[in-house]
Amino acid sequence: MFLIGLRHEIEHQMTTRIDDYLSARFQACCLNYNHYIKTLFKEKFSIDKHLSFSLQFSSIEEEHLNQLKEFTDLPQNISAFINGFDSEIPYDVYNDMRYSYRVLYVPKSVNHKGQADKVIEFIPANSPEAESINKQYVLIKEKEKKKYLPSEIVNLMQRQGYSKFNQHQHTQLWKSRDAKNEGKGFGVQIAKTWYWYSSWLDEVKKHCQDNSKTLGKNT
Repeated sequence: MFLIGLRHEIEHQMTTRIDDYLSARFQACCLNYNHYIKTLFKEKFSIDKHLSFSLQFSSIEEEHLNQLKEFTDLPQNISAFINGFDSEIPYDVYNDMRYSYRVLYVPKSVNHKGQADKVIEFIPANSPEAESINKQYVLIKEKEKKKYLPSEIVNLMQRQGYSKFNQHQHTQLWKSRDAKNEGKGFGVQIAKTWYWYSSWLDEVKKHCQDNSKTLGKNT
């Protein structure tokens, strides 16, 4: 469904950067395609024995990866579709390898003579090496702040019982506090979409608690 929706968005919008942002999802689609060829037909029709890995012509550097974390140079309709789709799917689906096939790249600087010189080497997920890599990766991920769309902020407050807190009141609140001033650290603009951090969510919660009677909270 993601790729069908994405195709609809890019049908009349030329862009050359989309592969960098969505390569993990394209890879998952390829693996799913090969899986169902073997499941629905026969093993002999699979394509993995002919196309097992790809070569790339650019190195992957940290500066490059940082640029890819945010959809800063994609057309607005495409970045809006991606963000909207991701915000609506369950967490376990988003992290499923059948949805997005993600791997960690660790440059290997030493190779022993006489051993196969493979561009890709797999290590068991439960091995000490993998555990060490994943710990480092988790530390990197923790530096990324959780982001909320304005509609998510409003929905969270309404689920907590503030039934009269709506988009208009949320807009009035952030305007009164100049909360979109990036120097205050309440959020960030990615492409043309504004995202709020957890620090702003805390401010909204406090505002709702202080005005619980007018916002419909039954105590």
